[in-house]
Amino acid sequence: MLLTIWALLPFTFIDCGFRIVGAGSIVRDLAERNKIAKERLAFMLNNTASPVVELIPIATTFVGFNLAIISQGLQAAGIAGTNSAYSIWLRAIPLEFFSIVVILITFLSIFFPIKRSEERTQATNGKKGMEGMSGDMGTNESVIKPRVINLIVPMISVICLSLFFFWFFGKDKQDGSILSVITNTEPNRAMLVSLFISIIISSIFYLFQKYDLKQLSADVIAGGNEIMPTLAILAIAWPLAKVSQDLGMVDFIQQHLGTSLPAWSIPVSLFLLSSAVTYFIGSGWGAASLIMPFAIPLSASVGSDIPLCVAAVITGGTFGDVTSPVAGMTNMSSNVARADHVKYMKYAGPYNFIAAGVAAILFLISGFVG
Repeated sequence: MLLTIWALLPFTFIDCGFRIVGAGSIVRDLAERNKIAKERLAFMLNNTASPVVELIPIATTFVGFNLAIISQGLQAAGIAGTNSAYSIWLRAIPLEFFSIVVILITFLSIFFPIKRSEERTQATNGKKGMEGMSGDMGTNESVIKPRVINLIVPMISVICLSLFFFWFFGKDKQDGSILSVITNTEPNRAMLVSLFISIIISSIFYLFQKYDLKQLSADVIAGGNEIMPTLAILAIAWPLAKVSQDLGMVDFIQQHLGTSLPAWSIPVSLFLLSSAVTYFIGSGWGAASLIMPFAIPLSASVGSDIPLCVAAVITGGTFGDVTSPVAGMTNMSSNVARADHVKYMKYAGPYNFIAAGVAAILFLISGFVG
């Protein structure tokens, strides 16, 4: 049954929240019938959301965000003219060690679970306090008849349109090769156009199923409201990055840190810093928005590998997203799975901290090698 969660990835990878709610709503009843621990279900949902989505460089909500913060860092370092934010990110993806390791550990846990966690009983199916908003979503009557095609059509639309517009906005760049087109396209513009057209296509598709236009509009607005906290964080973080640049942050880093920190220590230090900040504030995007603008200038000033440092910041945020008890994704996962949040945190902790330890070692080794 747990393999079904992985099989749903091609249809739910566009966003972490969508992944958790969409996959969770489908497999939750199956998990109850097969007596799968709710904590285990929540763990499987959460650890196949952020860690997977952040490794996909197209048709996800991470694309625009990552490119924006990387661009800010490149500008702060004064090297934006000679480096493409998208190409830096593409080179960073294979170096996001925590995400890669935790995905592998999560998959292996299907076959080699921690026994003490699996012995927990399936208690209190009807506890309202544990279900929360996301749990209620799964019990409310659907506005239209649930069909698999209602999930497939929006996903296919956004994926196909994203691929097309990535090509369309990059086809006249460089030498015209596929790699050149991808690395020199306008990803933010491509994603914006793709998502806008996908919303229109999906809306028309749902209207034919007698989805009330007023309800549809309200649901679209409600979905947009969910990203407002992230936009508020970015609205504060980006001006701070610009002000820091104007105040000479790069010169300060070079004078006080650039000569005192060895290059090999920067990637693992950034990973640990990003992990710690995200764990306490509960937002990987918020932590990355604050850390990336000085992480890239720092790596450039000491001669450390920039993609490696970018990967350390991003994947450190993912550790917090799947481990912090106050993170939105962890709370959403436990609510959708109807699991006790404290028990879920205890269940996921050993897996995630082992993955973080392995990732820290890999960043340390890569710092020496790089």
